[in-house]
Amino acid sequence: MTRNTRVDDVTSYILDAIADGRFPPGEQLPGEEKLAELADASRLTLREAVKTLAAQGILRPLQGRGTFVNPIERWISLEAIMRVRRGSAKDAILQLVEVRGFLEIGAAERFARVATDADIEALTEHLDKMRTAHAAGDVTAAMEADLAFHGVIIESSGNPFIAAAMAPLAKVLADARRATSAIPQMRANAIDEHAKILDAVIAHDGAAARTAMRSHMRQTRRDSEAYIPDGD
Repeated sequence: MTRNTRVDDVTSYILDAIADGRFPPGEQLPGEEKLAELADASRLTLREAVKTLAAQGILRPLQGRGTFVNPIERWISLEAIMRVRRGSAKDAILQLVEVRGFLEIGAAERFARVATDADIEALTEHLDKMRTAHAAGDVTAAMEADLAFHGVIIESSGNPFIAAAMAPLAKVLADARRATSAIPQMRANAIDEHAKILDAVIAHDGAAARTAMRSHMRQTRRDSEAYIPDGD
C-alpha cells in the first residue's frame, strides 16, 4: 500500500512538472537517476510511475534513448488532460460541448426510435425536476436533473459503446453542468431545448430528435460564449 502511494506521488510530481513547463511535451525527461532525485523517490518507484504514465499515453519510453513526454493529443487519461491543460474554464466547457455533440446527437436519434414508455416517463420526470429546480434557483438539483435527462438517452440508446465512451467524462461533465446551471438564463434556455428533445422522443421521430439535440448543443455553445466569464 505504501509503495502504491509513493507511485501516485511520483506520478503527480511528473504531471505537475509537465503542467508548469518543466517537462514540456515533446521533450525528454531527465535521466532516471536525476529524475528519481528530483522526485525524492527510489528508482524502482520512479519506474513504476513511468510505466503508469506510459500506459496512459503520457510518456513514451524509447529503448536506449530515454523517456519523452507525448503531445497531449496522444494522452488517453482524461483526468491527466484536465489536470495539465491550459486555458480557461470557459474553454473547457466549449470543448466538452463539442465532444458531447459528436456522441449525443446520434444517440438522441437512435434513442427516439427505441424509447419505451418507461424511458419517456423518466425523461418527463427529469424535465419536470429541471423546471422545479429552476423556479427555486436550486443549482444542484437543476444540474442533477439535467445530467439524468441526458443519462437516460445515452444509456437507453441501444448502443453500449456510447455509454462507455461518455463514462470517463462523467466528472468533468458534472463540473461543467454545475457552472452552466448556475446561470438562470442558461437554465431557462436548456429547459426549452430539453422540451423539444422530449417532444421528438414522444413522437419516436429520430430525425427530429437529432435536430433537437443539435439545436441544444448549439444553444449551449452560444450561451456559454455569452454568459461564462473568460479567465481561469
